[in-house]
Amino acid sequence: MKIDLNFIDTILIGEYEKFSLTKAKLKEMLETMIIIRAFEEKVEALFLKEGILMGPSHLYIGMEAIAAGVRAFIRKGDLIISHHRGHGHAIMIGTELERLFAELLGFKEGNMKGVGGSMHLPIDPERGGLYASAIVGSQIPIAVGVAYAQKLRKTGNITIVFFGDGAVNTGAFAEGVVMSAFLKVPLVLLCENNVYAEFTKTADLFEDDSVVLQRFIGYGIPILVVNGNDPLSVYKGLKTYEEELRSGKGPIAIVAMTYRLKGHGVYDKSPYKPLGEEDLWRSRDPIITFSNRLINEGVVMAGEYEEMLKNTKRKIDEAFERAKRGSPMNIEELYSLV
Repeated sequence: MKIDLNFIDTILIGEYEKFSLTKAKLKEMLETMIIIRAFEEKVEALFLKEGILMGPSHLYIGMEAIAAGVRAFIRKGDLIISHHRGHGHAIMIGTELERLFAELLGFKEGNMKGVGGSMHLPIDPERGGLYASAIVGSQIPIAVGVAYAQKLRKTGNITIVFFGDGAVNTGAFAEGVVMSAFLKVPLVLLCENNVYAEFTKTADLFEDDSVVLQRFIGYGIPILVVNGNDPLSVYKGLKTYEEELRSGKGPIAIVAMTYRLKGHGVYDKSPYKPLGEEDLWRSRDPIITFSNRLINEGVVMAGEYEEMLKNTKRKIDEAFERAKRGSPMNIEELYSLV
């Protein structure tokens, strides 16, 4: 593969058939985004208003379109490797909401028996969630190994590794990317560029924003920039190189430009954000933007959209109420996991 630094725009209505996008698939994208947002808002309330949850938790609010685009693309046998901001990835692969809440509560009914918690929530191997790491950048070399196994087994499947813009300055990033290119593994290096690396604006770390992209240049792999607030742009970027990925011609890098609408964690009120910046990005809210588009195109009716919001909130509340009836593991059970 040659270096291909391109911006991938949205999919136009006339291109739906070309990209195998049915009304059902478009609705599923929107539903995925709505469920992630409602789940994260519930989690935030459980931390800050009700005081039921404790510890660190990093919300995916504002970034839902990336997960929705990936969900529409992946197929059975594909694997994902996630990071500390991974609640949206867990929902994307279909882990039951009740199990996710149970995990956050530390109950054995959780998808990791309550011992993983928020920053490892996307671990659900049966659904393709192979691993999630809270150590920034560390998941990238691991994903290379996973993708190399897929290549050796000639499965036709791929691995997608998620990481933030802050990870591109780590040694693990450089090591992982160079090995992925050398081994020509079926790997998508998906950088969720949400403007901030923890409490520091990414642009303040470099001379300009383009350095995030420049970190990928020199490895001989295609580099695509997608609109991370548009699931169709994310989906189109993945579809652009699907044949090459699945046929073993090597990895691709995707930089999804988005914005986290909350602080680094639930405890962070983000006083460092410039006045008006968050309001600007709220005007680009991926759920509002995409729902308006589908309503205008007649894919979703306005009343149907409102019903989706209401039903999703009910499902979230019901899932949490069921999860509350769980219980933590006892000491003897914990030892059995070692």
